[in-house]
This record gives sequence, C-alpha cells and structure tokens, in this order.
Amino acid sequence: MDTILDYIRWRGDLPLSHDGLRDADALVLSLLTYLDLKPIWEERPEPLRLRDCRKMIDEGTARILITGSGFHYEEIIAQAIASRRFGELVISDYVDQIREDPPLQFSAMCFHDESGLSFMGFRGTDDTLAGWKEDFMIGFTRTEAQELALRYADEHLRSGRRWFLGGHSKGANLALFAGCYLSDTVLEQVEGFYLLDGPGLCPEVTDVSNVERIDSRCRRIIPSFSVIGKLFEPAVSDTRIVRSTVSGILQHSLASWGIDHGELAVCEANNAVSRWISGAVREWIGNISQENRVVFIRELFDALSSGGARTVADLDKTGYLGREQILRRLLESSDVTRKIIADLPVQAVGQFISAASHFAGGKQRIAAGGPEAAPEEEAETAEQTELPFLEDSPLPLRETADKETAL
Repeated sequence: MDTILDYIRWRGDLPLSHDGLRDADALVLSLLTYLDLKPIWEERPEPLRLRDCRKMIDEGTARILITGSGFHYEEIIAQAIASRRFGELVISDYVDQIREDPPLQFSAMCFHDESGLSFMGFRGTDDTLAGWKEDFMIGFTRTEAQELALRYADEHLRSGRRWFLGGHSKGANLALFAGCYLSDTVLEQVEGFYLLDGPGLCPEVTDVSNVERIDSRCRRIIPSFSVIGKLFEPAVSDTRIVRSTVSGILQHSLASWGIDHGELAVCEANNAVSRWISGAVREWIGNISQENRVVFIRELFDALSSGGARTVADLDKTGYLGREQILRRLLESSDVTRKIIADLPVQAVGQFISAASHFAGGKQRIAAGGPEAAPEEEAETAEQTELPFLEDSPLPLRETADKETAL
C-alpha cells in the first residue's frame, strides 16, 4: 500500500496550482507543522520557502518534532522539501509557544503557493509533558492553546486567498475550535477544514452545536484503528476512514495512512477492537465529574514529572524503577485519582503505553517488508498488549466487558 512518501515521489513534480489541494496534500502539510523553526524565526522573523529549511535541518538549526521508528519522517520531509509541489511553498507567520506551568503548547504556521492557495496548519502534540497535560485539560476547560488558535486564525486569515485550515491530532482540535468561534466575516475567507484524527470539543465545556456552522466545509479523516479521533467525537458529515500500513493505535501516525493512486485508501468502517476501546474510554470519561477530572489530571502529571521528567522520552529513559516511582506516587494520591485509575479499561491503557513507548524511541511491530508493505492487522485483539510494569501493581485496573458483548 502506498503512503504519503510515495505520493510525494509521484506527485512532487507538479505544483499545487496544477490540480489544487488534495487530501494527501493536507496530510503532508499537517506533518510539516512538526518542523521546529523557532531558532530560525527568532533570528529572522520573515517568510521563507520550505526549500530553504533543508540546510537548516541538516545543520541541526531546524528540528523535526515528531519521532517513532519505522515511519521515515525525516525522509518524508526531505522529499517534500526537494519537491516542486511543496518545496516552493512560502512559510509565514510561524508561532511556537511552550510553557510548563500553567501548561501550554501551541504552534502554527501558514503555507502559501503562487496561485493564491493558503493552508493554515496547527501542530499536534509534541513529546513534552506540558503539551500532553494541556491535551487532557480539554475535558474540563477551554485551553490556552485553543484560545490562541482562535486568535491566530482571526489575525492571519487575509482576504484574497483560498484558505484551508487543518492539523493532526491536537492540531485538528485547534482548527476545529477556531472554526467554531470565528466571526462570520472572517469565516467567509475559509474554503475548507481538514481534521486529521483529532479529538472533538468537550460538550460540558463548549457549545458543540457550533460545529454545524462549519460542517459543510469540514473533511474529517481518521484511520481504521482510531482512538484519539474518537474522543469527544465531532459530528462531521464528511468523515472518511483510511487504511493504514500498521496496526493498533500506531495508526494515529499520518505517515502510515494509505494512498491509492493519489487518493485516500479508504475503508467502510473502523476496526472492531478500536470501536470497543473507544466505547470503553468514552464511558470511563463520562463517569468522571468535571471537578474530579481536574484533580485526576493534576495528580497524574505530578506523578509523571516526579522524577524530573519533562518529556515522554524522559519517562522512557527512567526504565522500570522510574515507572515504579510513578506508580508509588499514584498510590499515594487522593481517593479520587485512585478510583479513576481503578476504573481504567486496562486494554486501552495498553494501547496508549505501546504508543508512548514507540514515539519515545521504542520499536514498532511491523510486518515483513517494512511499513510500506505491512498489511493492516484487523485480527489484532486488545488482549495481545503486554503491561509488564503493571503486573505487580496493587492498583485494581478494571477489566472491561467481554469484547463480543461490548460490540
């Protein structure tokens, strides 16, 4: 199955002006938002061509803030930079803000071609614990990143161009939030939204009926095994399910999404196991009050950072002893947090731990032939996930209902 890497190689010699923005282009541009251009922008805050970033990446001035073995992120970005389709795009209005307390992780940039087409991309979550904590906070408050996304869109959506807004994961949530609250005058500038496997808006926090005002302009794309994109799932009419070269929650990676002759390699329904896990997680969240969500998130991330970790990669480096310390802190937490943890669907925990380990530098289970050749493993079950460091934990993690019954 082809991926966006193959798409760039096949379509890279044609500019966007030749056939307009395609779904695969939105995937590539959303992936490019993970380029850390902050050192460059602080020195010279002015528009530059994507092609100009090649030397800076090679020198280490510009970093790629997305990791994980087997997905060829560096090659994808290198091919995009070298291509006519993406390399000639002009990047403007780069913003990158991160803060630990209170947590904030926000980044956005705009891509422009010579024909008048512009793509405003919002970055997904990087590997900082501050970014992950802010992600969890969408369940009980409007986050600062959401408010910044709205302000950014309001300031930079200029008339006279064909605008598309989008992003992956958290970036999709930010694009959705901005679209829901833009004024009618500014919203007129937007031709479409690309929401790529990102969570929706929490109904206890925001008026989700606002999604209706942008629904006709939205295209939501999720992989067959989608969990992140099912959180507070937005009611978007044009929702497409795409096949992937990998299995499980690792399908969240844009680099694994299937492309067939330049179009998305779609399938009819989500993987049965992912539907089951999404339902269990949805039920688990629904049973936690707003007040208790605040307590749980605070104590969870206090525990995660108790050993001095600031990133997911830092957590992975601590090994078994570090994880044991985190569990000890959680055992010493409030009754509220202990109860919430006890009610966690253990199979969902396994999927998230597997993904966290992978993106912190762990190894991905790929079928023979590499990620491009690996078929989607629909038969995979949640029971295959191993949780070695939880085996001796006194926390009574809840086993979810029998899979067949839950479906």
